[in-house]
Amino acid sequence: MNYPYEETGKRIFKLRKERGLTREHLAEMADISVQFLADIEKGRKNMTVTTLRKLSSALMVSTDYIVNGSKDPDASEDEDVLFLYRSLSPENQHRALRILGAFAEAINDKSISDEI
Repeated sequence: MNYPYEETGKRIFKLRKERGLTREHLAEMADISVQFLADIEKGRKNMTVTTLRKLSSALMVSTDYIVNGSKDPDASEDEDVLFLYRSLSPENQHRALRILGAFAEAINDKSISDEI
């Protein structure tokens, strides 16, 4: 059975568009050439596991989702939070963690700020 590279490429393309990433930016994040990313998205080329892991990290999805289209239904909110967090500057990431820690303390009625 041949692996359907076109399906994987379509998922990567769709995710890249959903995340508002240019091909150039995603290629840079994954440390691959723009042409190689284009070939992957069009199903013309396969990638190494290392490249797959870099792409899944940059796109904030599991490698399983990219390869098989499988997605944990509960992971959607986690991915949204992670995407928002990663879109912030380092300084604002620190602020966001403090705010989220204070929020979690308020709704859980326990202190977690020391853990952050």
